[in-house]
Amino acid sequence: MSAALTRIDTFLSQLAERSILAPLFVAVFAVLLFLPGFASLPPTDRDEARFAQASRQMAETGDLIDIRLGASTRYKKPVGIYWLQTASVWITGATNEIWAYRLPSLLSAVGSAVLTYLVALSLMGARPAFLAGLLMASTLTLGAEARIAKTDAALLLTTLLAIWPLAKLHMTGQLQKPWIFWAALGASMLIKGPIAIMVVGLAIAALSLVRRDITWLAPLKPNRGLVLFAAIVLPWYVAISFTAGWAFWDEALIGDFLSKIGEGQESHGAPPGTYLLAVWLTFWPAAVMLPMALWFGWTHRRDQAVLFCLAWIIPTWIVFEITATKLLHYVLPVYPALAILAAAGWLARSEAPGRAYCWAAAAILGIGLITVMLPLGFVLWLGGVPHPIWLLGFVLFALGAFVFWCAFRAGLPLAPGLLAGILTAGVMTSFFATLARFDALWPSNALAAFVAEAPCLAPQIFSARYHEASLIFLSPSWPVFTSAPEAASGAVEAGCAVVFVDARDRQAFDAALGAVTAQEIGSFYGFTLGRAEEVEITAWVIDVSPGG
Repeated sequence: MSAALTRIDTFLSQLAERSILAPLFVAVFAVLLFLPGFASLPPTDRDEARFAQASRQMAETGDLIDIRLGASTRYKKPVGIYWLQTASVWITGATNEIWAYRLPSLLSAVGSAVLTYLVALSLMGARPAFLAGLLMASTLTLGAEARIAKTDAALLLTTLLAIWPLAKLHMTGQLQKPWIFWAALGASMLIKGPIAIMVVGLAIAALSLVRRDITWLAPLKPNRGLVLFAAIVLPWYVAISFTAGWAFWDEALIGDFLSKIGEGQESHGAPPGTYLLAVWLTFWPAAVMLPMALWFGWTHRRDQAVLFCLAWIIPTWIVFEITATKLLHYVLPVYPALAILAAAGWLARSEAPGRAYCWAAAAILGIGLITVMLPLGFVLWLGGVPHPIWLLGFVLFALGAFVFWCAFRAGLPLAPGLLAGILTAGVMTSFFATLARFDALWPSNALAAFVAEAPCLAPQIFSARYHEASLIFLSPSWPVFTSAPEAASGAVEAGCAVVFVDARDRQAFDAALGAVTAQEIGSFYGFTLGRAEEVEITAWVIDVSPGG
């Protein structure tokens, strides 16, 4: 085992010095890690299904300005991600397939791993860059975002595209292509508003404060750059302002962005320090090397490359810690800097890890074991039978943990980065691929299938209490989300309808129907991810049309 691991490490060391093959290897490595569950996972509630459905409507109507979800507006985020998903659908032709809407996230996540390598190459050199790219690709948070059709992987990509030239400028004082910086910020503004600008702006402010100088930014050519930024950003923002008026700004700026700062939006509030605790899971398995990142960051804090990473991490981390609304992926834009410091710290060791560090690493690896066991426990709790693919994931994890531990204990420079991928593949296979095959987690799949069993053609769909966007995405026509009594009266008026009724609303539904007969065509019992609760839903057909 030792000899084989040494040969692997030697090969990786040689590969790291190849300027073309190294980033290509990182890209392929990332793709292989992100694929398990990518296409098989059904549309997830709530955000992914909302983004996908709004993009589908944009693709179908050809309206690239207004953003609609069903009959309502969807102004919480700017248009960038909808354009990317719409383009993906137009290119693939897979309008009704969720994987087509996830492609921008997958490509953005792969690009983010490669850009982590390129930024680290500008800061630290070939070997730390190669290891940083592998570590970033293996992190659970990036892997999760690669499989979900929403904004965060694309936001990370645009943030890194702005950070990359900034890192070159910081290290060399020169910059040949400043337009990349401004174009990236413009693209990010269309994807998730000012988040990337905040991350990059705080880093620039921190570096300028340490330098006590702002003239180092002159090669960015801000006069021309701001013109490019405005040319990218303003057309759509002006167009949506004319189309929607104040409604867009009210929903996007006040209803979404500012409300997250002052209070925990949608029950996602948490105290300061949450991200410091969560990073051991969200940055896993690269979290095994976080102690090295902390050590290296402190002992080399005056080094220009380390200073850049610290300016990138600390101000943004503080802002997110004091912001009321907290979701685990919010700090993802600074994870590449953590990966770079972790890689540099690991390679800067003078000897193999000591006993105390090995115990800490073992504890961190145990987090992965807990994650692998979660889908098994969840399936058993809901009375299901685990899919055999869970065992495959567990075997991959166990094998990866053993081999990773051997390489880690031996202090091999690059092999642990590659072997972290086996750990991640095991976790992702057991988690995403297993849950994707557990029908009790996907009410909308079952409910949409019930519509096909209706005895009448093109029935109107009503859903009482269960109001998830995935049902819109999967249904042959837009369902009407309403209450049980209104669903009953609306179904009668429609003539032929399928009504989904939660068990808690059965009495109200029956009372509203009165003498009208409803035919049961199916029932579903399981768990809804959107509301994180058990549900029992019955599908009824009401056919009062002539000949019904």
